[in-house]
Amino acid sequence: MTGAQPKLWIVISRPDRLPTAIAVAQAVRAQFPGGVHLLREDSKWWDRAHWQPYAGRFDEIHPFPRVNTCRGLRDLPRLYRESAGRREAIAKLPIDKERDLIVCVGGILTISNATISAHPEAKKVLCVAEKVYRDLTRIGERTRYRFTTSGWLQNRIVEPMAGLNRTIHFKPRINPGGDGVRVERLQKNPDSLYHRIVVMSNGGADISNNPKVIGAKFPSVAELQNLPQVSDKNGDCSSRQVIFFGTPFLLIHNVSPDVYVERLNSCLDYLRRNFSGHALIYRPHPNETNEADRLKLNGFRIEEDREAAELYFLRNYQTITAVFSVSSTVSRTALNNGINGYAMYPVFPFTTQQLEFFAGVMGDVPVEFTINDLEFAAGPVSTDRGGKRPQLCGSDAHGGGNTPGRDASPRRPKHPLKTIRGTARRAVPTAM
Repeated sequence: MTGAQPKLWIVISRPDRLPTAIAVAQAVRAQFPGGVHLLREDSKWWDRAHWQPYAGRFDEIHPFPRVNTCRGLRDLPRLYRESAGRREAIAKLPIDKERDLIVCVGGILTISNATISAHPEAKKVLCVAEKVYRDLTRIGERTRYRFTTSGWLQNRIVEPMAGLNRTIHFKPRINPGGDGVRVERLQKNPDSLYHRIVVMSNGGADISNNPKVIGAKFPSVAELQNLPQVSDKNGDCSSRQVIFFGTPFLLIHNVSPDVYVERLNSCLDYLRRNFSGHALIYRPHPNETNEADRLKLNGFRIEEDREAAELYFLRNYQTITAVFSVSSTVSRTALNNGINGYAMYPVFPFTTQQLEFFAGVMGDVPVEFTINDLEFAAGPVSTDRGGKRPQLCGSDAHGGGNTPGRDASPRRPKHPLKTIRGTARRAVPTAM
C-alpha cells in the first residue's frame, strides 16, 4: 500500500448515529484525501429511515449484517458463525494500520467491537456520549451482579473463538427493575483499546484526567454544511410543529401503566393548552405496541414511520417549534440541535433512584429543560426581574419549564467539530 492516501473509516450501527457520522466526516475530511468510508450494521432501523439523501456524504458505504444475541446452547453455533463471519468480512477491508483512522460512534459492543477486533493495530478513536462512556467504565461487583445467560456464552465461548474483544453483560442478582440497572460494557477499559476517546456532553466539559479522554459538546445540525439552518421560530404558528415522542410504557414498567397513562394524558393536555394553533404530533417509540390506543390523543397527528429522531430532525429542522418527551434522550438531542427540547419526568411519580437516573442521562441542561409543574405553564411566566420569558410563535403561552428568568433557547455550541478535528490530528500524525 505504498503511496496510498489516508482514509477515514466511520463505524455506526443504527441510523440515529448518522448525523454524528456526518459531523465527523465534515470535520476531518480534508485530512483524509483517500476518502471517507461508512461501516454500518444492517437492520430494520435502516429500512425505516430516510437516510439515502445523506449517503453522498461518504465515498463508500459498507453494510454488514446484524448479529443477534444467543438464546441458549442450541443457538450457540449460529452465534459463533455469524460473529466470526462478520469479523472476517471486516478484516478484508483495506484499512491501513499506519495511515488510516477508525472512528467508532455507534454499536460499541457490536459492529464497532468487530471492527477494532479485526484491525487491532489501526489508529482508533471512540466518540460517544458521556452516559455511554460512564457505562463503558462502570464496574459491576460480582457480589451484586451476575452474567446474563447469553452474556456468559458470548464472553466465555463465542468471543474468544471468534477473535473478538470480550464484552460483559451483567444483570443484578436482585433485580429492582427499571432503566439503567444492567451493566453492559467491553471487558477491557476503552482507553486500552482506543487511542483517543471523545466524550460528548451538553456542556463539553472534561470528565477525566486521562490524557486520552477529551471532552466535547455534541455536534449540532446547525454546524453541518448544506443542511437546513435554524429557522425563525417567530413565524406562522400554523406551519410550526410541536412533537411529543412516546415511551413504551407497556414494556418498561417504571410505574404502573394506569398511573403512567393518567400522568401522560395530563402532559398531552399541557401541550394542547399551550400550543394552540400549532401542529401537534405524537411519534410513538419504535418499541411501542398499542400504547397510543390508551392515550387521549385528540388534536394530535400520529406519525407511525418509526424513523430515528435524529434523522427526523435533519429533515424537519426548520418546522419544529418544540420537542417533548417524558424521559427520552430525544429531548436532549433536540436541545443540542438548537430546538427547544423538554423532559417531563419530574411530574411522574418515579422513585428517587429513577429520577436521579433520568437526570444523569440528560446531563447538564438548562433548568427550563425539565417541566416540574404542569399547572404553572398555562400562561406567561412572570420573572422576579420584572420581565417575561420569551414566547414561541408570538403566543402568550410558552413551551418550557417552570423556572423563571432564563431564556428557554439552548446554549449553542461554539465549535463542537474542532475537537473531533484535533483528535484526528493527534491520533494519526502520519496523515497530516
